Amino acid sequence: MENTNNGKAKIVNSMLGTEISIPSSKNWFVLLFGTAWLGGWYFGFKNGLSMLFFDGGPNGFIIFWLLAWSIGGIFVIGTLLWGYFGIEKMYLKKDKVELRKNVFGLGINKEFKKSDIKNVQFNNGKVAHSSKTNNFSVWGLGEGKIKFDYGMKTYSLGLGLDDAEANHLIELIKEKLALPK
Repeated sequence: MENTNNGKAKIVNSMLGTEISIPSSKNWFVLLFGTAWLGGWYFGFKNGLSMLFFDGGPNGFIIFWLLAWSIGGIFVIGTLLWGYFGIEKMYLKKDKVELRKNVFGLGINKEFKKSDIKNVQFNNGKVAHSSKTNNFSVWGLGEGKIKFDYGMKTYSLGLGLDDAEANHLIELIKEKLALPK
């Protein structure tokens, strides 16, 4: 019989509050393809540098190409790092909520006044290759399945969660924030 406690998120309760940790969404085909692509990217970058410094000197086209090639490589490296090692953490503390989306401690950190968080709900955004609303979801980027309002903005987390786990976490968050269910 399969275990019913089979979610991806880790929930830790302590005297300081509750910590919810959610690993980044993982599309293994995209991650492995991106890693292999990065190998080809490296050889293109190396050849571009060789052309720039050894084969005829600086050339406007090669400089522009290396710049664009570098930007593409940095995007893919960042995306792969997020895909392999990224983690979303929500800290529900006494009077504030912290939301962190990090890779090795680097990333986006937001802090919210607990009493101003409203409308915690399930986000039924599409997570698909052909989705018009979440084009980067295949890379593990985009809106998560749990969303909430803070002032005039909406924030989300948990792109890689199953619907059932997202709903479970929503109920937990509402309980900790003392929001109506």
